[in-house]
Amino acid sequence: MFDGLIGRIPVYNRRLNVFGYDLRFCGPASIEKGMPDDPGDLAKLIIQASHQLDLAQIIGETRAFISMPPEALPDFEKIAWPKDRLVLSLPDEVVTDKMVEQRLKDLASQGYTLALRNPSRPLGLAHDIGLASMLQVDAHDAERLKLEASLPAIHTRGAQVLVSEVETPAQYQRFFDLGLDYYQGPYFEQPKPIPFCEIPANRLAILDLLAQLHSPEADTRKVEEIVRSDATISYKLLRLINSAYFGLPNRIESIRRAVIFFGLQRLKNWATVILVNAIEYKPRELLTTAMIRGRTCELLAQALGREKEERYYIAGLFSLLNAIMDVPMQTILKHLALLDDINEALISGSGPVGEVLSYVLAFEKGVCHEAACRHFPSDVAMRAYLDAIAWAAAISQELRVQ
Repeated sequence: MFDGLIGRIPVYNRRLNVFGYDLRFCGPASIEKGMPDDPGDLAKLIIQASHQLDLAQIIGETRAFISMPPEALPDFEKIAWPKDRLVLSLPDEVVTDKMVEQRLKDLASQGYTLALRNPSRPLGLAHDIGLASMLQVDAHDAERLKLEASLPAIHTRGAQVLVSEVETPAQYQRFFDLGLDYYQGPYFEQPKPIPFCEIPANRLAILDLLAQLHSPEADTRKVEEIVRSDATISYKLLRLINSAYFGLPNRIESIRRAVIFFGLQRLKNWATVILVNAIEYKPRELLTTAMIRGRTCELLAQALGREKEERYYIAGLFSLLNAIMDVPMQTILKHLALLDDINEALISGSGPVGEVLSYVLAFEKGVCHEAACRHFPSDVAMRAYLDAIAWAAAISQELRVQ
């Protein structure tokens, strides 16, 4: 049994499509004791995961970026996941002598993609890309490396650059203008400033519909009225319900029958996803991440025996609504008027709902030692996360073909 957790952070290409996921591992020390994992133990955990978990369940058809501790260098071949799906990221200081350099070249010749993380030599990038086909540079370190001068030579030699920990619009725009290849960081989960601080009319209309859907007074009749009032929502919701994913024996032709068959709350949740999907935003991966968070929170609430698990789902789903709509969370919550425990979870991570949401965010980012909530056996949490990834992928696929 795999006794750890694996979260994932999207890595985007220049079109803000997902190129891969930076996998974040948590071992027993961080999960159970609240302590950072020892690098040697982390290396063993990565190898264990590769033998016990299907990589496709975690990242689909994309690439997996794995930050390998230097201690794992002798054991790279023990990783069972397909070589062509991995980008193994190593700290630059691992290159200590000619034997290590040869080891890296041998691994590259076997089909591994190697990335050197935070190179230490501003004028030695040509040497680095002789060992690895990718450089991974922290956004705060980019100035020191003089990338603007080095990038043409890097690209000429067929190497690529990933800039990580991008935090601000100015950073992202600068790196984009420079021509860097891949991007990762908290910037993509933050709202972008809207001129004049006004919510665009189309997004305000969606907020109004979301507020009506999640009002405590939204009974079956009201939800049916909301959905039927918008022909696009009604069509897409019925198409989703009748898709191959659900495999119903007979088609459902009306919202009322759908409510009876699936339940009011489930219909509210799917209508919410369809509404949010209608917003024009980038990167589109934000909604998938939000769906995974919502579903994982819901499954963990069920595992804890918590009541009203739909509140946990909504908290997870709405945790990225500010980034999707480019509106501050406080402003969104004023419009939605959600229940207090959901508001507390989204603003401060407090309360029972916030406790579970904070836990999910912690292992998604690989910082389980910072999570206050440790009520779950790791296999329960990992299974919930994998189930949520599969569920979100299926729903997203149905939404794309509509």
